[in-house]
Amino acid sequence: MNIKKFNIFNWLLQVFGVSIRELKLIFADVGVIIFFLVVCLVYPVLYSLIYNTELPRDVKVVVVDDDRSADTREFVRMLDATQEVAVVGYAASMQEARRLVNDHECYSIVHFPADFSASVERLGEQAHVNVYCDMSVMMRYRQTLIAVNAVQQEMNAHIQAATVSAIPMNVGGTTLDNKQVPLGNTAMGLASAVLPCILVLVLQQSMILGVGMLHGGSRDRRRRNGGIDPEQLNCSALVTVLGRTVAYLLVYVVPTFYTLLLVPKFFSFPQNGNPFEIIMMSLPYLIACALFAQTLKVLIKGREATFITLVFTSVGFVFLSGISWPRYQMSELWQAVGNMIPSTWAASSYIQMQSNGASLFDQGPTHVMLWLLCGIYLVTATFAEYYIARRQNTGESPSPLKGERL
Repeated sequence: MNIKKFNIFNWLLQVFGVSIRELKLIFADVGVIIFFLVVCLVYPVLYSLIYNTELPRDVKVVVVDDDRSADTREFVRMLDATQEVAVVGYAASMQEARRLVNDHECYSIVHFPADFSASVERLGEQAHVNVYCDMSVMMRYRQTLIAVNAVQQEMNAHIQAATVSAIPMNVGGTTLDNKQVPLGNTAMGLASAVLPCILVLVLQQSMILGVGMLHGGSRDRRRRNGGIDPEQLNCSALVTVLGRTVAYLLVYVVPTFYTLLLVPKFFSFPQNGNPFEIIMMSLPYLIACALFAQTLKVLIKGREATFITLVFTSVGFVFLSGISWPRYQMSELWQAVGNMIPSTWAASSYIQMQSNGASLFDQGPTHVMLWLLCGIYLVTATFAEYYIARRQNTGESPSPLKGERL
C-alpha cells in the first residue's frame, strides 16, 4: 500500500517536473511566445477589424437606362432608397459604365433593356433587369443583389395589386404578413456569423503551430548535441504528454478568456452565453487541442518545417467546421474527418451558446464529443511520443537518450 502511494506521488511529481520544464522552454523561445500569446492577442482583433462593418452599406451603383421610362425611373428611385446601395449616377452606355467600374468610381452596374417598360405593361410577359458586379469583394455583390431583388419584389407586388384591383375583395390588407425576426445574429452581419468560428479556430491553430515549433527546436538541439536533448527529462511517454498538456493549459488561460469573452464584447458580437459555461466548454477543447497538436508533431522535421507542414491546415479546418458549407451537405468521409477536429465541435458549441443563448446542458452531446476526442488523442499523442523517443534512440542518436531524472 505504501509503495503504491509512493509510486503515485512520484508519478505526479514527474508530471509536474515536465510541466515546469516545458513552461521554461516556452517562455525562453520568442517564436513559441509569438504563436502562443501574440497570435491569440492580435489575430482576433485583426479579423474583427476587417469585418467590423458587418455588412457594407451604400455600395456605389451606376445605372444604364436604355428604356428611359417612368417605370425605370421609379425602379432607380426605390433602389437608391435602400440601405444596401447608393445610385451615384447614369452612364450613357455599357462601355462607359465598365470604365467607371474599372476606375473604382462604382462597383456595380444596373442595366435596363430597351423593352423593360413594354414587358412590364404586357400581361404574362416577364421584364428583365441586368446586374453586373465587381466580384473582388463578395459582400458588395451580395448587397447589390439583395437591393435589386427587394425592389423587384416591391414593384411586382404593386403591379399585381393594380392588376387585380378590379376584383371585389371582402378582406382588407394582405392575407399573410411576412416579417423577418433574426434571433441570434441580430445584426445579420458577416462578422457576427463568421468571427465566432474564427475565434475558436485561432486558439487551436496557434497551439498546433507553437507545439510544432517546440518539437522542431528539440530536434535541432539533438542535432547539435550528438542526438541528446539536454532540455528533455527522461520520463515515460504518458508522463511527458500529460506534463506538456498541463503546461499548455496554463499558458492558454489568459488567451482563452481574452479571445472567447473579451473580443466579442469589444466588437459587439453576440454575447448571449454564460461566461462560466463557455469557459467550461473550452476546457475539454483546449485539452483536445493540446493532445491533437502533440499527435501532429510527428510530421515536423525542424522548426521551419512547422510552417510548411501545418499552416495550410487552417483553411481545411475552416471548411470542415461547416462555416462556409453546411456539414450535412458534406460527404460521409469529410463529415468523419471533421468529427476528428476539435475546432469543429467547439465552434458549433460556441456559436450556439453565444448567438442563441444555449446552455452547457443543451450542448451536452458536443461537450461529450470533446471529452471523447481528449481520450482518443491522449492515446495517439502517447504513441506519437513513444515513437519519436524510440526513433531518436535507435536512429538519430548513437546512444540511449539521456536527461535528468526526477
